[in-house]
Amino acid sequence: SIPEGYYYLDDGTEGTSVYFRPNSDLTLELNTTEFDESIKYKGSIAAENNYLAEKTLLRERFGNFNYYGYYGKLSEEDFIKITDSIFDILVDLLNSKTGLSQNFAFIESKTLEFNRLKRFSEYEGTRRFVIGNEDFNVSEDFPNPFENVDLADERLLKSQSYLGYIESYLRKKTLEKISTEKRKADYTIEYINTTKKEVTNSLIKEELLFSIGRRHLNHSNKFDSIYTQLIPELNNEKYISIITEQYNKLKKIEKGATSPIFKLNDINGNLVSLTDLKGKLVYIDIWATWCLPCTKEIPSLKKMEEHFEGKDIQFVSICKRDTEERWRKMVSDENLGGIQLFAPNDDIPFFKDYAVQGIPHFILIDRDGKIINANAKRPSDTTLTAEIQGYL
Repeated sequence: SIPEGYYYLDDGTEGTSVYFRPNSDLTLELNTTEFDESIKYKGSIAAENNYLAEKTLLRERFGNFNYYGYYGKLSEEDFIKITDSIFDILVDLLNSKTGLSQNFAFIESKTLEFNRLKRFSEYEGTRRFVIGNEDFNVSEDFPNPFENVDLADERLLKSQSYLGYIESYLRKKTLEKISTEKRKADYTIEYINTTKKEVTNSLIKEELLFSIGRRHLNHSNKFDSIYTQLIPELNNEKYISIITEQYNKLKKIEKGATSPIFKLNDINGNLVSLTDLKGKLVYIDIWATWCLPCTKEIPSLKKMEEHFEGKDIQFVSICKRDTEERWRKMVSDENLGGIQLFAPNDDIPFFKDYAVQGIPHFILIDRDGKIINANAKRPSDTTLTAEIQGYL
């Protein structure tokens, strides 16, 4: 009874894509010490899944070519060459396989295409971010990734990459609208409005709006308005339940609520709790060493720490989803200040209570342990220093 489509199999360290189709049988053999290097499938959908296992191994061999930050360092010409070359290699692998169902081959070919187009759509913004030049623009000859965007074909929802691709399109339309109208607007609310206007297919629209709620609800301080707009648009009871649960969590961390606490070890192995910091403003940075947007904030965070030195504010950085070795090395190499804490896993109640999803994530707490902002501004935001000064 499982819906046809792609799923994900992992052991907590490594993972691979799996394809399921109703009324099919599939037998998996693997050596857990090698994982995807040893995967072999048998059964009526074995051809599709052996192909996916081979594609996963091939992508692993691409190394840095899988990392979005790498592409931001490339010139436009090199970026196009490498992106198209990788696409051709993956298409050749797909075309070399026999025994694939016609529907799977169609969806998989679309998945490869959407991955390529999404990478093109992100190049300009990624390069701006990586080289630190907001004025960078691609040339007039740069391929238009949205020339033939399809917002109506429901079959494409089975693709692993379709929603991500059209989300790139809708985000671009949203930012263009905000920029053209030159007004201060809540991005997530505008994103919802753009989606409702651009997408007429009810099933695709619901998937997109659910994705917005699941991924963006906790990135806006206007989550009441967002929730009110989203729920009437959803018919899937499971989606309604997930968004409602997330909304109820956010209601518990509104401004003025008592902050959830953490108890984590610092760089010297001492246990530090949020309750130890009462009497001071607390600015929390949740980050990881592998997260480029996180490490890009380090220079601005250092400037803030220097600006407020001796004031009644404590800067706390919590490293999550990382290795202790990489964390210790970066703290030492970058001479990071403030209180540096390490979270051994994602099961820390503090993360769950604050509904932390993407990183970096910033939190501002007052002297009495009350929440000022559960989704605070980044250190690089030029208005943050004045805001903190106001609370001091």
